[in-house]
Amino acid sequence: MATETTVERVQPVTGTHVVRVQHEGIVTADPERAKDFYCRVFGWQVLPRPAFKSAGYWIGMPGIFPQVHIIQSELEPPGPGAAVSPLARHTCFEVADYDAMKATLEREGIKYVENTQPGGRVQMLCNDPDGNTLEFQPATV
Repeated sequence: MATETTVERVQPVTGTHVVRVQHEGIVTADPERAKDFYCRVFGWQVLPRPAFKSAGYWIGMPGIFPQVHIIQSELEPPGPGAAVSPLARHTCFEVADYDAMKATLEREGIKYVENTQPGGRVQMLCNDPDGNTLEFQPATV
């Protein structure tokens, strides 16, 4: 006799439940060298990328996350006083409730930057206490 099971979507307990890491942003002065390394070592390929002002590549496997986003930048390594910037090394998290995540940052007194990427996707960025940039986007799952 077969039993029927249903898969329920995980519900956020705090309103800021992280669904998955979407991509890791890697800062480099030489995007070609970085692309060659990650494609060679991970066996990934170059993926479509919006026309950002900075040079770089998105690499990974089509339709599979996480990805590595290679960003050409001359930024200094992060520290407690680091700027909140999508051009810095960062990790992007998809969140189940974007507005709840924003409310949490506000409640905690964490300074953030919010903007719209080319193509219309919204993002919110802040730094952790060590200056590492964190990005939040609405979940796509």
